[in-house]
Amino acid sequence: MRKIFLLILVAMLFTACGKTEEPSDIKEYNDIPVQEDNETDDKQDNSVIEPSGYSFEHNDVSIYMNTDVVPVIDALGESLHYFEAESCAFKGLDKFYTYPGFEITTYPLDGKDYISALNLMDDTVSTPEGVYLGATVDDMIAAYGSDYTESSGSYTYTKDASKIQFIVMDNEIISITYLAEVEGLE
Repeated sequence: MRKIFLLILVAMLFTACGKTEEPSDIKEYNDIPVQEDNETDDKQDNSVIEPSGYSFEHNDVSIYMNTDVVPVIDALGESLHYFEAESCAFKGLDKFYTYPGFEITTYPLDGKDYISALNLMDDTVSTPEGVYLGATVDDMIAAYGSDYTESSGSYTYTKDASKIQFIVMDNEIISITYLAEVEGLE
């Protein structure tokens, strides 16, 4: 029961309400679309931003947070289960795609759906660094280092505009979630 509560709590963490950004275009980079701002201002240039941060890999598909979900879904194939719900943070629908061992969650922005979270659901999958549900805190630290924040059994690593969060109970990892940092929701 506590595991279910923790998973619901993690899901609620990334559904906080916030503001939306100005429209942007999507450009392809190695089959993964990335955002490019078309408006020139003093703070930004018009260069293409490469996907960065933590990624999950499945069947040779790299899945980054804050990227267009369409090419990812096309590469992964049909999901086992699909669910959608009205987004409280953006105008449109949050979408949930369940695959064997993991679930992808999206947020709508400017007519496209972007990846906001990816949850590992069982020990048949692991992070590219080899950490899986049931691994220990020592396994996590060996793979990711000690540059994390910890609060009540939740260990969070941040890299670029993404996070990977491990929830631990009795020294065992019971939840692994990749999270997007979305401007206006932090």
